[in-house]
This record gives sequence, C-alpha cells and structure tokens, in this order.
Amino acid sequence: MPNCSASSNHSFAHVAPVAALTALAGSLESALAYFWLTGKAPGLVALGSHLALAGAFTFWANRAIKQSDDIRLPLFAALSIGALGPLGAAGVLLTLALTARYMRHAVPFEEWYNSLFPDTREAENRKVVNQIAETRSGDPAAITAFSDVLSFGSFEQKQDLIALISRHFRPAFGPVLKRALNDEHSAIRVQAATAMSKLENAILEQTIKLRGRFRSRPDDTEALRALAQHYDECLFCGILDTKREEELLGEALSLYQECLVRDPGDLAARLAAGRLLLRTKRYREAAEQLCELSDRDAGNPQATLWYMESLFRLGQFEEIHRLARFWASQPQSGDYPPETLDAVRLWAESQEDEVSIPVRGL
Repeated sequence: MPNCSASSNHSFAHVAPVAALTALAGSLESALAYFWLTGKAPGLVALGSHLALAGAFTFWANRAIKQSDDIRLPLFAALSIGALGPLGAAGVLLTLALTARYMRHAVPFEEWYNSLFPDTREAENRKVVNQIAETRSGDPAAITAFSDVLSFGSFEQKQDLIALISRHFRPAFGPVLKRALNDEHSAIRVQAATAMSKLENAILEQTIKLRGRFRSRPDDTEALRALAQHYDECLFCGILDTKREEELLGEALSLYQECLVRDPGDLAARLAAGRLLLRTKRYREAAEQLCELSDRDAGNPQATLWYMESLFRLGQFEEIHRLARFWASQPQSGDYPPETLDAVRLWAESQEDEVSIPVRGL
C-alpha cells in the first residue's frame, strides 16, 4: 500500500522536485491563462495544455503508489493544479513554504499523545494531586478540590489531575471530568475527552465480563451481587447519557431485589435497593426497605437519613421527628454535608409540623 506516513524527522519526500515542477507548472498555467484571456490562444488549446499538466502530476502520483512511495505531495499538486490552475500551483508553493517552517518546530505525534497522560514530574504538582488522591471520593471537599484545580491550577496541574482521574476513577469524579471538557486549553479538553473514552470502554469491558460470569453461573449469588454493584456504580459515574442511566437503574434495582429474594438478610443489598427506589420516587417501597435498616438496634445512620427522606415525601412527619431525635443523639462523623446535619438538627429540635425541610442523605 502507499506510504503516507512522514519519515522519522516528519519531512515529506520529493519536496524539491515537487516545488520545482509546481513552479514550472504555475508559470505555464499563468501563460495559458493569459493567452486564453487575451484571445491569443484557442480555448481548446488552453484546456488541453492544462489537462496535460494536471495529467503529468497525476501520472507521477500513480507511479508513486505503485512503488509504495510517498504520494502526498504529488497527489496534492495534481489535485490543486487540476482544479485551480495557476491558483492551485500558488497554493501548493505556499503550503510547501509553511510546511518547511512548521516542521522545524513540530512535536512528534507520540510525544504529543504521551503528554496527554504525563507522569507527574514537578514536585509541586505531585503534592497537589496526591493530596486530592488521598481524599475520600464521597467527601464533598474532594470534589471541591478537583474543581479548584480546574479553575485555578496551572496547566501542568490540570494535566496531572485528569491523568489521576483516568487512572483511579471514582464515580464522584465524573462531573469534574465533564467540566474539563469545557476547559480553556484545547489540550486539556482533548485529554478529558480521551479519558472519558477510555473510561467508557473500561465500563463496557467490565460489564461484558460480569454479565458473562453471571450467565455462566446463574445460581451464584456473588456473581449476581457483583453485577448489581457494577450497574449501581455506573449510575453515579457521571459520564453516561440519561437514557443509559435509566436503563442501568432498572437493571440494578432488579438485580438487588433478586439478591434479597435469595438472601433476605443481605443488608447491603437492602440498603442499595432502598436508595434506588428513593431515586425512582417509589417512596413507599423505599420506606419499606429502609425501615428495618434504620431501626435503633440496627443503627445504620445512612439508612436512617434515606428513610427520613422517604417519610418526608410520604408526609409522615411524626416519625421523622422521632428518628431525627434519635439520629442527632448518636455520635456524628464528618462524612455528612453540613446541610444534612443542620436539617436533622432542625427536625430534632422543632415541634411537629414546624419544619418543612427535607432530609437528604449523601
């Protein structure tokens, strides 16, 4: 097949011959145009001479193809001169001049591509990125840190950050990666798009793997649970379209419910099913799933928050007051947003029907 790639120094073959022949062809084309416009040469003669010049370059390009030679410049000259005559020849010469200047500073493709996912080189950039990497993905402060780097970080820090997200992706990082698609630097936008493509391919490969595992062992509850958890994680990755998220939501919920049929004591599956039911606005079913987990003996704080939210949607405010007082009396960790803690505190301290603020979990 024809060789259309540049050489190791990114130069074109046949630059000098193409330039010389193009200059000669341009002169002849200009003369033909002059004689034809002034009536000194018949139109058929001018047209025939023009086609002969274009044919000569076409023959050269065809010969280069057969010899597996570099055909880019001969083919470019043939098309340009054949279509535009003297203007095409001038365009070819201008292109050759600009190419010669550009090639002195051109970056090899491999070097450019590797720069999209660089190794952390500068100590300061490494420090910033590592600090963020050590932050829990569910912590809102982590997302804020990512956003701050995209807004105020240096070009190198942005590159390192997106490379980190690509290597250690977590669902909460999806919106940040989408934001990078609108960065002011084109290289950052390209890097973010490449990272999203890689992540989508990784999600697809993992889906195929887990589906195959479950289909080969349909009675394996662990395979069922692994597929449900994978769908669940994909729901919150932030890089899928809305229709695909809705499909995964239904599939994940069905799989979690099947897990509960096989093992009613699976508290993790019950919590996940309740959360997904709450997301689909099936509040009564969500409350039924989360009620057991929010029991005082079970004491699952996150389940209690989601249960309180479902009760709010159902208008059962008395039970919310009771749960809020119990939840507020327990030792609190720093895993919850301040607005969530404030809402629970208001429900715990107020009288019935005095609060209209819903309690939202993470």
